[in-house]
Amino acid sequence: MKKLLVLSALLATVACAQVSKPIEMPYVDYPMAKGDHDEVAQQYCLICHSWGYILNQGTKSRPYWTGTVQKMVNEFKAPIGKEDQQTIINYLVKHYGYESTAQH
Repeated sequence: MKKLLVLSALLATVACAQVSKPIEMPYVDYPMAKGDHDEVAQQYCLICHSWGYILNQGTKSRPYWTGTVQKMVNEFKAPIGKEDQQTIINYLVKHYGYESTAQH
């Protein structure tokens, strides 16, 4: 009980601590590959997450990117029409993927 009380007091002290100077967050640029309808990917994908999230996926296959775009539409309700879905998939495969039937 005594340990819990000490831990609670310590956490309360840390939570209420004031910072003496402003905290600056570093800016990280996540450049998109240009061309091949990058504006369509930008229009839909950047509504919910940064481009860095996509870059962090690594180089993936067409089935992977297809499944990812379908997940965004079906599970997360991204308002992307069928034609634009295919445009985004083609863009992602060309710039951030490879043609393969294997799912990685």
